[in-house]
Amino acid sequence: MNSEVDRREEWMGLGIIVSELRMKTWVENRSDSKLGMRVKKQIGWRSLFSSGTYIQQSCVEKFLSPFGMELKENYYSQDDIFKWLVLLDKLENMYGIRSALSDRMGWHMLSWVVDNTLPKDWDNFLLWVEAYDTERDMLSYDKTD
Repeated sequence: MNSEVDRREEWMGLGIIVSELRMKTWVENRSDSKLGMRVKKQIGWRSLFSSGTYIQQSCVEKFLSPFGMELKENYYSQDDIFKWLVLLDKLENMYGIRSALSDRMGWHMLSWVVDNTLPKDWDNFLLWVEAYDTERDMLSYDKTD
């Protein structure tokens, strides 16, 4: 008797994640912010909710479930973003998924924004924006990552 657990749906879920996951960062004007600007972060899906099937969503749910994560159309909260970054780092360490991920630039910039928090004063903010733009430009020229 074979006692192995059938994990095909989970593995299909991982495949869907690496091809569908999209990460965005941007700076927006905000009157309620000290600098008048705020960094925004979002994780979502290329087409999982617009043209994907229930079965595809179910496979992603099965993959995320053991990590205590819920499938959502978009993730905005700091907690959700952190969970995704931890999961992606864990998957990179275990399986080397970075090269398979279709949105490597989005992952890099999201990680960069989390690691390089927005300064609280204007002069350092201007330096931060310059570094952000340089980082994004560098990735635009590097087509391998």
